[in-house]
Amino acid sequence: MTKFTKQQEKAINDQGHDILVSASAGSGKTTVLVQRVLREILSGTGVDQLLVVTFTKAAAEEMKNRIKQLLTKALQENKEQASYLRKQLNAVDTANISTIDAFCLDVIRRFYYVIDIDPSFSILTDETQAALLKERALHEIESEYLEAKDKDFIAFYDNFAGDRDAESPKDLLLDLYNFAMAKPDYRKWLKGLSKVYAIGDNVVASNLWQKQIKPYMLASFSGLQDKAARLLGSGELATKELKKVRDSFTLFKKNLDNFINALTNDTDYNEQREILRSCIFTGNYRKSKKWDEDLLDFYQEAQDLKNEAKNQIFDIFTSFYANTEKEQIKIMKQGQRIMAAISKAELSLIDRFNELKREENLLDYSDMEQLAYQILSQDTSNAQLARDFYQNKFKEILVDEYQDINALQERILQLIKNKKKNTLFMVGDVKQSIYGFRQAEPSLFLNKYHAFAEDKNDHEERILLSDNFRSTKPVTAIVNHIFNGVLSKNFGGIDYKHEGQLVYGAKYYPEHLDQATEVIFHKKERSSKKDTDDEAGNLDFSEIEMVIARIKQFKKEKLQVYDPHNGEKRPFRYSDIAILTRSRSDNLEIMQEFAKNNLPLFITDAKNYFQTFELTIIMNYLKIIDNPDQDIPLVTVLRSPLFNFKETDLAKIRIKNKNSSFYSALTSYVSINDKLSQRVKNFLNQLSDLRKFATNHRISELIWSIYERTNLLEIMTSLPNGEQRRVNLEALYERASSYESAGFKGLYQFINFINRMRRSQKDLAQPLLTKEAGNAIRLMTIHGSKGLEFPIVFYVGLEHRFQMRDLSGNYVINSDKVGLTLRESHYRADSLVKAIGNVEKKRQLLEEEARILYVGLTRAKQKLILVADIPNFDKSVQTWDRELNHDGNLPLADKLAAKSPLNFVGPALKFNQHVSQKITDITSAVDQSQNILYINYDNQESSTAVKQPEEPKKGEDLQLLGKTAKRLYHFDYPFKDASKTTAYQAVSEIKKAFNDPLDTDLENSHLLSSTNRYLQPIDTKPNFLFETKFTGAEIGTATHLILQYYDYYGDGSEEQLNTEIKDLIQKKKLNPEIVASLPKDQIQWFVHSDFAKRFWKYPNRLKREVDFSSLLAANTLFDHFSDPNAKILVHGTIDGYFIENNGIILFDYKTDHVDQKHLSTAIAEIKQKYTGQLRLYKKALDEFTPKKIRHKYLILLDANKVVEVK
Repeated sequence: MTKFTKQQEKAINDQGHDILVSASAGSGKTTVLVQRVLREILSGTGVDQLLVVTFTKAAAEEMKNRIKQLLTKALQENKEQASYLRKQLNAVDTANISTIDAFCLDVIRRFYYVIDIDPSFSILTDETQAALLKERALHEIESEYLEAKDKDFIAFYDNFAGDRDAESPKDLLLDLYNFAMAKPDYRKWLKGLSKVYAIGDNVVASNLWQKQIKPYMLASFSGLQDKAARLLGSGELATKELKKVRDSFTLFKKNLDNFINALTNDTDYNEQREILRSCIFTGNYRKSKKWDEDLLDFYQEAQDLKNEAKNQIFDIFTSFYANTEKEQIKIMKQGQRIMAAISKAELSLIDRFNELKREENLLDYSDMEQLAYQILSQDTSNAQLARDFYQNKFKEILVDEYQDINALQERILQLIKNKKKNTLFMVGDVKQSIYGFRQAEPSLFLNKYHAFAEDKNDHEERILLSDNFRSTKPVTAIVNHIFNGVLSKNFGGIDYKHEGQLVYGAKYYPEHLDQATEVIFHKKERSSKKDTDDEAGNLDFSEIEMVIARIKQFKKEKLQVYDPHNGEKRPFRYSDIAILTRSRSDNLEIMQEFAKNNLPLFITDAKNYFQTFELTIIMNYLKIIDNPDQDIPLVTVLRSPLFNFKETDLAKIRIKNKNSSFYSALTSYVSINDKLSQRVKNFLNQLSDLRKFATNHRISELIWSIYERTNLLEIMTSLPNGEQRRVNLEALYERASSYESAGFKGLYQFINFINRMRRSQKDLAQPLLTKEAGNAIRLMTIHGSKGLEFPIVFYVGLEHRFQMRDLSGNYVINSDKVGLTLRESHYRADSLVKAIGNVEKKRQLLEEEARILYVGLTRAKQKLILVADIPNFDKSVQTWDRELNHDGNLPLADKLAAKSPLNFVGPALKFNQHVSQKITDITSAVDQSQNILYINYDNQESSTAVKQPEEPKKGEDLQLLGKTAKRLYHFDYPFKDASKTTAYQAVSEIKKAFNDPLDTDLENSHLLSSTNRYLQPIDTKPNFLFETKFTGAEIGTATHLILQYYDYYGDGSEEQLNTEIKDLIQKKKLNPEIVASLPKDQIQWFVHSDFAKRFWKYPNRLKREVDFSSLLAANTLFDHFSDPNAKILVHGTIDGYFIENNGIILFDYKTDHVDQKHLSTAIAEIKQKYTGQLRLYKKALDEFTPKKIRHKYLILLDANKVVEVK
């Protein structure tokens, strides 16, 4: 008979009230749930009187099977209840043990008449069809709003449809749809989103400020305040050597205290803004080589705090004080208008999508919960009948994985619960809540966790299951050691150290087991952009080498695992091993590496349809059929098994035509008479035929034609996992047919549809083709591993940066708000709602990343192996050693600044306190002797991991080495000039080569903060501590704008100028605050000058703000280019030109200050500065107009001069 712990027995037997069971990983949660169901049945509650809600269909089936096994056993042992138990056993398959979707479907089928829907509906299970119907609904409502010229909707689209991504408004509506469908009353929720922007005329007095922004800033700065106080109170700072440090921190602390007081006392917003500006560190101080180690350590601690403080203040300022109060109010009013338009459009999308589904009599998964909620929540007699039915039917509602429930699901459960008739039994572990992308709300679990008393009372009880029956002592120890410092009440919502620790309960493991937790690391230095910008995915393949090398060493050391089924140790099998990753993006490359090393690998995650090798090939082929001038898709197709062009082939083709697209290079190569040219010709002929075919055939027919002409199905079937590949390709044909059946046409639109699905992480599941893993290593994502366990677990990619793209876009969606970035004429500004929304979203994402780490580490039964490339190893280790508090906790600020799982794990590992091993030195004795093994892969021979090519003979080797070294030494790269200059240049960048100072003032512009950035990206950070008056460049830009739109059909009066300025302000093209700084007299001088008289006479011949893109010879722009054939694409905007006497007069406005005392010298210098720029404009105009450029002029507004440049 199974022996249960005291807490498990309480969870199984306590009754009469609501119970929340917080069950840590490996604590027997499912066993407890099944045993509770059995106890209910044995005590007389029929299985049909229980509602058991699971998270997945597989979990529901597993639970049914386990209940049937227990009932079968009870039937054999309990003859008196045989008839009753046999009846219960037969009823299990039809009992309400299911996902919540399946239960909601039962509600709809029973009570469809409450909401008047056709009971003969079908379920929309095809993900492609569902996505297409939603896409069609979106297209229809978009067209209707635009045709109706709805001003608010157009303002919404204009705000988000930027130069780089016209899909952004659609993405917002589709993302918002997912959030809305998880809300109990989505209409009310959507309509309320614009109210968050209603702050009135006083920012500080608003609810948004008082309830969300102010508490956040106080919490953030209180920690900084405490750190500064501790530093100033330390004895080291009293020494004369550190006097400058002390003085600087003393002033900083005083100013910080002043700001916190102002924030606490609700001082005027603009005053708070100015006080925060003063929170700076004054004076310069440096360390001395003469200082002892203690002083140097303290100095470094002070420097670290200084940098932390500067970064924190910078973030707070740019988030909440980047604009004046007047500007903030204006932005919020604009945001309220646009948010109302978004909510209106979203409701239209939902209604239209529902109409399209009803026309086909279809329901999708979101309909099930929404319609069930409508049935149960209405205030009608029929709805009351439905509520009464379920409240009377179920004596207990049991919910598994309660931490992953959303607000709508919670409300449905509450509607069928009645305190007098039934109880609620909830099981879950908030530490394993990892489905935020499905709108899971762990706060629902946490609210009950903190509200329910530990000791049962009349209404509620909380039970903690902490005993871990899965893992060995080293595994539980390392998990606890890491998460003691990570999860806390203020980060993750739970006090891990006192309430969440794993308690070792797997005492069935024998002694002398190979079970040490291992940390395999490589001291990696930052050397490329990939290292610094890599986000969630894209493994460094030295990590895979480490994994492969360690698995090979398992064989050599004859690693043993314990088999609980027979109670004996045995040699490990490949199927005992799981490799866990954060994403699937490297699956194909990992497969190749394992295949090279003859290691069997089985990929268990199915949702990577569009990332598979075969789909990548066909989608790229479709792209070049649509537009062949796309180098990357084109080369991908050429290198694929369809055409088998080698890298040397592609190099030959490129060498013959270096300056055009690769498609042009292919067409040029046909004229060369060799074997390669014939292959190129065959490819181009096929591509041409397919492009013609595409013009008058359906997309699905085009796809099948590609399959037939290229033998793609046969080629893919011949590869490993070939049958699955073939099914995947056939499924694309079916999905293309579905796309066209939904009323969509066009190859370009189809490709965009697929790309949008991929961008929004809506990748489809591969069509299932049954395949047994056999004795193979499992590769899976951490999400895919949840609920599973493995004897040996490799956790790879600890250093990979967290995915934070949700914060970098122009909107962020939270459970209670949608934060928008608003577009002004020259910049974008984050609303206060977006700023606090980013803060909340980042915290949610980081807390979920910590929980994902917990799930991954707790999958291990016997051996856990952490694998990481550690950037800047020595510096990282020093930082981690300083981060942990004396009690082993990570400061909240450090957790909120985490960039990767390594920031959570690193401080607990204490690298400096341990001696590192080599993989090849590990034996069974070594494995048994320590709890943690540190393995430095830098000491490892690379041949251990990856098969190397055969070495040439010794004589050949030396000879080849000599020749190769000589060639390399004397090699002169023919395109080295191009490697120093980007192939794309904006005129604003090239101007600097001509000594053009136009852009220098912009670097200190207050418009260039992270929240107010020019539409062209600028890397310079704003220095918000400087004064914020308008710079010369900003005034110059505004002057250019007025001259761009000036109406030469008018009367030229000062009144006309003022009217035009007001018009630009109303159109939100001009900042009203800059008007007082405008040089109106200079503008009036120019429009009445002799030069401008021709504009008044023939305004239709005047061309202003002319954009151009031109491919120019590089050596005409940059002196260092020696290659006469090198080209650079130049993009810019010409202020204007005038057509006169069949020629062109080119002109450019300049607002530079001109020294009137030395006028001729000043004008000569200005002409010299801008001659190169005008020459560039002339070259550009020469390319797209046959007319001759007769004259080039600079309009010097400050000097009231028009000067010609020869």
